[in-house]
Amino acid sequence: MQTEHSDMSAKIRILILTLAVAAVWFVLGMVYLDRFPPALTQLELLLMPWKRPLPAEANLDQRLDLMQQQLDASSRVSSYAFTGMIVSFAALSVYLSILYQQKQRRARENMFLVLKNQEIARRNEFIRYISATIGHEFKNNLGRIKRRIDLIPEITGEARGRINENLDKLFADIDIFKRISDEREADLIEFKSFDLKEMLDSLALQFSDFANISIHGCATLPPIYAAPELVRTVFENIFDNAVKYKKPDNNVAQVLVSCAIDQDGSRRYVTISICDQGIGMDEQQADQCFYKGKGIGDSWGQGLYYAKYVVGLHAGRIRIGKEYTAPGTGIEIIINLPFVEESLDV
Repeated sequence: MQTEHSDMSAKIRILILTLAVAAVWFVLGMVYLDRFPPALTQLELLLMPWKRPLPAEANLDQRLDLMQQQLDASSRVSSYAFTGMIVSFAALSVYLSILYQQKQRRARENMFLVLKNQEIARRNEFIRYISATIGHEFKNNLGRIKRRIDLIPEITGEARGRINENLDKLFADIDIFKRISDEREADLIEFKSFDLKEMLDSLALQFSDFANISIHGCATLPPIYAAPELVRTVFENIFDNAVKYKKPDNNVAQVLVSCAIDQDGSRRYVTISICDQGIGMDEQQADQCFYKGKGIGDSWGQGLYYAKYVVGLHAGRIRIGKEYTAPGTGIEIIINLPFVEESLDV
């Protein structure tokens, strides 16, 4: 938009300068050809003072004096005309020269951007190849680990089930990673209607060995329209952080999840508040924790950065509840997800 406005301003300046130069040369042409339109007859005597008639009753001295005045006026007009012609031509030449230089500079910049984009495309292609290769090898090694675990008879059925569940989750995450590397975002972001309370209950059971997750106010929520696999990874990252940064004297993390419906104009949101009772963070960390590499540790820096990206894909919002969050108290993370299907267009 800004580029279009700049181009339009440049065109207007060129048009104004061209019209001004054309007007100057038009006047000079009339003087040179000694032809003036009827509407400009008054301009003729101003530009051609030697055409002013001498009074018939003037004597010789008066005539000589008037002729001298006409000669001086004609000399001034010719000087002004010559100066105007040179200045207008020089101004037009300088402006066109500057314009040409700007276009040349833009052409060089565009060529540089084209080469830079080609280099980035080559690097991305290499990164996609490496990512696909690593994902494939990682998945193969996980499969071998799973088969070897199945051979250990001492593992109980419940523990074996949890291990298999975690490994299946890793397989699913690798599939998502491979889809990203293959640029199949349309397959990755599969939006559908699902029960958020059912997902949260499943996660509470998944983390029951490490966290006591209480869920309130979510049973009456209508289904939301989102990508379940991605939304689930958001909650998993947040619960993982709550476990990692629990207070040292707590055996398990204490997490409270509450849900409500909020209205923002014509749009309805489900608001999910996740409060833990861990070591917390200060205000500066709360402002930076959604940026990669910031926060109170590597997990916060990576996990919340990813969570913000996924919530943004759903036209939602995520933030730190600063009324609760404090060092030694815990952290509150507030997520707003819309009910509407317009998140597909984000």
